[in-house]
Amino acid sequence: MTASPSEPTALRYEPLRGLALWGEEEKAAALDVLESRSLFRYYGPALQHRVERFEERFAALHQAPHAVGVSSGTAALTCALIGLGIPEGGEVIVPSATFIGCVNAVVAARGIPVFADIDDSLTLDPTAWEHLVTERTFAVMPVHLNNAAADMDPILAVARKHGIRVLEDAAQACGVSYRGRPVGSIGDAGAFSFQLEKNITAGEGGAVVTTDPDVHDRVVRYQDQGGQFTTSRSGERGAAGEAFLGVNLRMTEIAGALLAVQLERLTPMLRRLRDIARTVRADLADLELEWRRLPDEEGSGGDLTVLLDNRMAARRFVTVLTAAGIPAATLYSGRLVQQNPSVRAGRTAWGTAWDATARLRASEAVLGRSVTVGLGATMTDDDVAHLTASLRTAAESVRKGTNGE
Repeated sequence: MTASPSEPTALRYEPLRGLALWGEEEKAAALDVLESRSLFRYYGPALQHRVERFEERFAALHQAPHAVGVSSGTAALTCALIGLGIPEGGEVIVPSATFIGCVNAVVAARGIPVFADIDDSLTLDPTAWEHLVTERTFAVMPVHLNNAAADMDPILAVARKHGIRVLEDAAQACGVSYRGRPVGSIGDAGAFSFQLEKNITAGEGGAVVTTDPDVHDRVVRYQDQGGQFTTSRSGERGAAGEAFLGVNLRMTEIAGALLAVQLERLTPMLRRLRDIARTVRADLADLELEWRRLPDEEGSGGDLTVLLDNRMAARRFVTVLTAAGIPAATLYSGRLVQQNPSVRAGRTAWGTAWDATARLRASEAVLGRSVTVGLGATMTDDDVAHLTASLRTAAESVRKGTNGE
């Protein structure tokens, strides 16, 4: 008997990545740090330099000389903007489909967000943001959404034409590449998140990657109270450049230890998920579904996002998949980031910072008709077969205008 859409079955698999592979190695790494009593990254009774080692390995993975571990993905974006030298009031062009952390980071760095259209890749439309450039534009922030890269080459071309800095938000795409280059190391700086749902996780955490030593130096200083101060024990800690006032956005030694373990599993996990997505799409080729366009499918981290005819069809598609125990949803509930009331009104903690934003109806339409299916790192072949069959049922239900009963 088929489950009623109002009574969804239990999930057939966990739509988790790094966390799904959590095991004894993570426990051992965390215990080593606890037993050392040195949880602070800069000193302790028996400091193990876990954050420093993670930074070295993370930088190497991204073919970059510099990486800085910080406390969250939003912190990484904020630190990167500070590292790049954003002036007060500098404008940052942000794609309309993204997490609110992008906007919060711009505001924390004293900048102003400007919102641009997305295309059928659900990432920044390379042709739709140049007209937003003004004399106040400091940077553009392409977001590599849901384990697929934005189309970086044309974005970079426009940015270089206007002398604009490029900050990649790779929070949802750790380990993903674009035309052979790791995302996060293509522009001037890249920001990553290690929150619970991400490809590698410590529950929270983030990192900034850059090839520019001056940007690296500023990031190191900013996330560590400005980078030069006297400790309670009369010791001093400093960076190479001139000190300035900063904040505390440091990564802990436990986070560094956990992430170093997870990093070893990243590449094979993404390869497996990419293969699953490719197999499912191939098995459903006869349905002529409209899949999200991927600027580089070979470098993706495994994405299954369908673009339906309209929002109602997307909701019906989600209903059928959920009833079958498949994790599926319209990303951000189909709401662009500037549709958040505080973002739309420019309401910050210290007052109104910008005028009400205009609607981007084309972006609203494409995001609202999208359905993303969550893939999990522990998916079995049976899970994949069930997923494929459920997608076929959902597509047929949408065609017939039913909810799969």
